[in-house]
Amino acid sequence: MAAYNFENATLRLSYVTGVDENGKAIVTSKTYRSLQENVEAADVLVVAQALSSLSSYDFYLAKKILTEAVEM
Repeated sequence: MAAYNFENATLRLSYVTGVDENGKAIVTSKTYRSLQENVEAADVLVVAQALSSLSSYDFYLAKKILTEAVEM
């Protein structure tokens, strides 16, 4: 039987850093590694808000990215 095994998790925060000549937003990301496997969405939001408050750019998006391996 196959199973997923946790490998790592990261938090990616995206910011709007400007606009291009067509008026489209320029988005830049910063990635934070080594999140715990069981971190809750509410906790991710608190951390994302705290970290984004330190930036001079407008906060755009936060993503929690899980990497899991399938083992048989």
